[in-house]
Amino acid sequence: MKGGNEEVEIDFYMNFPDQYEIANKILDKYNAGLIPVSKTKQPIQVHFSMELYQIISVNEPQQYLMLNAWVVERWTDHLLGWDPEKYGNVTEIMLPHNYIWLPDTTLYNSLVMKDDENRRLLHAKVTTLGEGNGAFIELLYPTIYKLSCLLNLRFFPFDVQSCRLLFGSWTFDNTKIDYFAFNESQAIGTTNCIENEGWNVLSTSVIRHENKYDCCPNNYTLLEFRLTIQRKPLYYIINLIIPTSIITFISIIGFFSTSSINEPREEKITLGITTLLSMSILIFMVSDKMPSTSSFIPLIGLFYTSMILLISFSTICSSVVIYVQKQGNLGNPPSKSLMNIARGVNRFIRMEMPLIMKQAYAQKAREEKLRRQQMGRKQSLWTRVYKLAREQALRKVRVCQRERTFRNWDILKLLKRRSRIKAPRNQDVSKP
Repeated sequence: MKGGNEEVEIDFYMNFPDQYEIANKILDKYNAGLIPVSKTKQPIQVHFSMELYQIISVNEPQQYLMLNAWVVERWTDHLLGWDPEKYGNVTEIMLPHNYIWLPDTTLYNSLVMKDDENRRLLHAKVTTLGEGNGAFIELLYPTIYKLSCLLNLRFFPFDVQSCRLLFGSWTFDNTKIDYFAFNESQAIGTTNCIENEGWNVLSTSVIRHENKYDCCPNNYTLLEFRLTIQRKPLYYIINLIIPTSIITFISIIGFFSTSSINEPREEKITLGITTLLSMSILIFMVSDKMPSTSSFIPLIGLFYTSMILLISFSTICSSVVIYVQKQGNLGNPPSKSLMNIARGVNRFIRMEMPLIMKQAYAQKAREEKLRRQQMGRKQSLWTRVYKLAREQALRKVRVCQRERTFRNWDILKLLKRRSRIKAPRNQDVSKP
């Protein structure tokens, strides 16, 4: 029986995978919590690369950017390594991430402090460089970064934003860990990036910094990635800019429509108020996208403000015109100086008066001119006396004519009466 068990154990060890033996060997005295510094005390060089997969959201009011990316970190661990010839020429194995030491790479401008919420670590690929030379480690993991980004919305919705991602070690200075960009020509890869409906990726770049802080004697190495994105303005053009332009254009056309002489056009004021209400609704839609800041005024804010001022000014002018027209209908026409000012404004804005109003004002001007001519003639005292005497003589003549007329009527009446009385008497005399 014992001989049979020993043969089974020998067969088991002979069929044991080489990866298990390698893992047992290299992790026998390995401590994942300690940095694997070599005897030469050279810093561990971590080569960092990132592939952008998706722009999840750009939050303008809260000024942050959310990305989905794939990150690869590469470095050399001097305490790991084996001779491939002793283990069936196996040069690489996959180990769980918590079995080996990992650099504490941190996104400095991240809004999420928990590392478990940022990235998902699974396994690390370990490639041997030979026994005693260490192993090359590649750590690949997906991540979702929520980082602060100061957005410049001055030219919204035709804006271009540049956000930076600052990576580095939070604990170790550059005497322990030194960071380098794996591909400086293409800092952030966009080959597998999903197209975003609201933004386009224009360019990416990376710059390596060595910063000195007051707290620490040594420098810290940081990698500054720049992601430049451009907004797609079609949605805002169709839903905000074009409707606002059409509303404003129709309002201006309505304000410049011809007026009526008899009845005021009070519907112009209604048009102005309705337009202002619709503009306020559109402003509420824009304000939801704008951050609460006073450092700059967005271009679209200036556009809406100018449109509101223009419509308000037109409404006020229409109110003044209606007021003046009503006063004219009540018998209180505007003064000559006010009319001269109005004509000057009309010439400046190249606006003509309606034809019917021109004819009415021309007739009024002719009557006024004739009245002034009559009033302007100076008459002497003797002329006035002559006119008064002539008027009195005419009055006397008219009175005399009336009296003569009345007398003639009385004479005629008497003659008729006499003729009526004489006629019967003559008839009686003629009888036998």
